[in-house]
Amino acid sequence: MEIIFTDNGLIGKGEHSYTLIKKVGEALTRRGFRHRAFGVKSIDPSIVKELGAIPHFSHSLYFGVVPMTKGRSWPSLFDKLRGIDADPNLPSERETFKLLSASFEQDLAALPADVWRADNLLIVPAISYNEIAALIKSLLALPPGRRPRVVCQLMFPSDWTSWGRSGKLGPALYRKAFALARPLIGRTLFFTAENEAIAHAYRKKFRVEVDILPAPFGDARPATPITGTPTFGFFGYSKSEKGFHLLPRAIEICRAQGLEANFTIQLQHNGWEPATVAAEQHLRRIPDIRLIEGVLSENDYIAETGRIDAMLLPYDPCLFGVRGSGIFTQSVAAGRPIIASAGTFAGTCIAGGDAEGEVFSPYDARAFAAAILRLSDRLAYSHIRGARLARNFARKHNADAYVDVLVRLAR
Repeated sequence: MEIIFTDNGLIGKGEHSYTLIKKVGEALTRRGFRHRAFGVKSIDPSIVKELGAIPHFSHSLYFGVVPMTKGRSWPSLFDKLRGIDADPNLPSERETFKLLSASFEQDLAALPADVWRADNLLIVPAISYNEIAALIKSLLALPPGRRPRVVCQLMFPSDWTSWGRSGKLGPALYRKAFALARPLIGRTLFFTAENEAIAHAYRKKFRVEVDILPAPFGDARPATPITGTPTFGFFGYSKSEKGFHLLPRAIEICRAQGLEANFTIQLQHNGWEPATVAAEQHLRRIPDIRLIEGVLSENDYIAETGRIDAMLLPYDPCLFGVRGSGIFTQSVAAGRPIIASAGTFAGTCIAGGDAEGEVFSPYDARAFAAAILRLSDRLAYSHIRGARLARNFARKHNADAYVDVLVRLAR
């Protein structure tokens, strides 16, 4: 058996996919399993060299099609989405679906013939409504004796779009795809999610079987004890669905309330979202904030997060919802306290006692700042409690736990 990652989200080292395939690949090698990974054609060459990933998919999972306007060409509009020259117009959900669905189907057909072997296990680490029907049609087109087992990770809510707005097409397209997939589900096709909240949402809404495939990011260094002035950190992509726009005002409120704390903020965005650009400009005007610009390597990420005492995850409960987060998983596994918004998976875990930190509501900068102030008052105790919770959490959320599920589904 060979385990094959077909991942049109594998582009650069800032994406979820890179760390997942790196960690799971190492676990598979330790256990004697052969594996390959197919990423996007524009994949960072250093990932190809490091992981042996194969450039293949024409379009990224996170691609969006901006409607053409007079005097504009497609390449210039695509460049805008990559941040070369930000365009105020949002992508079209329908045009994006048409392009990505057709492109994904063509790319699946172009995979090497030895991928489509009955004794292989294909992993799709993240899939959206733009790709799911194309995958199912590709499987149904194969003779039953040639169909590999396929595991699809349902990482996003059904109304997710890559541009941080709730979509309208997703629920109906998922419903059609799941109906098409009925003959395959539980036999050669398996749907998974990284947490029970997402799995429950799909089970309830679409009546589809969903297993749990945990996020494999639990191998984290324990958080160090607090010494001196505490540091709060925000890492990952800078965008509104992750609450980046709340940071400047929340920090100013905390400072006005007399909080003695440092803030470390990673800046990583493409410049297309006006609220994100404005928030970055605002942060640059606030003194004594440490800004880290661009993508961090794995070693740099570990070093930087090791210097903070609490992680800020002010994710939007409507736009981000109950999705999991690699930063959340790593933080909890390290015993590092978290500040999260009510209605997100991180917030639910804190409220339920599975993670340590503070939850804020309503979703605004003032409530966010109040949560930072509450945690700062008990940060030393919070670290002690977080360390106790970390052991069990890390055991359930590491690469070997991920591989255990794959082995079970492959039988």
